[in-house]
Amino acid sequence: MTRVEEKVRRGFDLVRRAGDDSDLLGAALLAFHSALSDHLDAELRRSPLLSDAERKAIDEGTLGWATRAMLAQRAGLLTEKQRDCVLEINRVRAGFARGEGFAGSARSVAAYGEFVADLCGLTQIYASPSQRTTAAHRTSTGAFREASDAPTRPMAASGFRARVQERKVRQAGWSLESQSFHLALVALAVLVLVFLAIGGLQRLLTPSPPSIAGAPPTALSAAIILPPTNTLTPKKARIVNLPPGGPGWLRTTPSFRAPTQPVPLSEGLEVTLLERNPVDAEGTRWRFVSVGGYDGWCPEHNLAMDGN
Repeated sequence: MTRVEEKVRRGFDLVRRAGDDSDLLGAALLAFHSALSDHLDAELRRSPLLSDAERKAIDEGTLGWATRAMLAQRAGLLTEKQRDCVLEINRVRAGFARGEGFAGSARSVAAYGEFVADLCGLTQIYASPSQRTTAAHRTSTGAFREASDAPTRPMAASGFRARVQERKVRQAGWSLESQSFHLALVALAVLVLVFLAIGGLQRLLTPSPPSIAGAPPTALSAAIILPPTNTLTPKKARIVNLPPGGPGWLRTTPSFRAPTQPVPLSEGLEVTLLERNPVDAEGTRWRFVSVGGYDGWCPEHNLAMDGN
């Protein structure tokens, strides 16, 4: 069992045991958020878009959440709205870790756990297919909204819960209202509805492999609420025959005069062949490929197809 899976399982176990205990629910949120941090760091280490300094910060454990979320969005692991919502939840997580009370409900924490499990490819942990349908409905109808009047229960005076109880006594006047947190969670619920509509249309009309090379299936927005489906394995190729002295570049259109994409092409770099017909232009056959989160055109003589 990986560290990510262990933390996700621990989070769901805490939710099941918590009932209305806000401190155990806060501990569950910490477990889910830590699992997401480990998952994103592992995926970012494989990204060709990171600088040496950013990769070193990941290895040393000094990468902040603001930078982590920005890099994850740039690598195609999070959408912009997912990034903003995860950062807002990180703010709540940091407040709880500092001793602030936790106002979240069991339903909202469980919904965040399912969101994290989906991104990490661990949907089998929390639900059967029928339960996933219920979870999707719960998320789309506002499961991420926090109840401002959530009750708290006494805790045993031992270990972690005893320390949190002491903090709560010192902060008896703390208000459970958090307007910005509510707004962020409402926005995330609306985002899930949009993902559901887009994911359903994609499955009915154009079921195609992911266009982001190296990004896991969990980065697809539809994975947040839909059960896994069988998809065709994308065709791969490697960059070959580059001229000496510098990298190659993807073109935005099939022409050597067209603008280039930011990601450089090095000898042997693996790319994904996208489902688009080749184009003959300027005496060259061009193929549409994806690498490092960017799509573009590459001369066919610079591609070595897998199996050839």
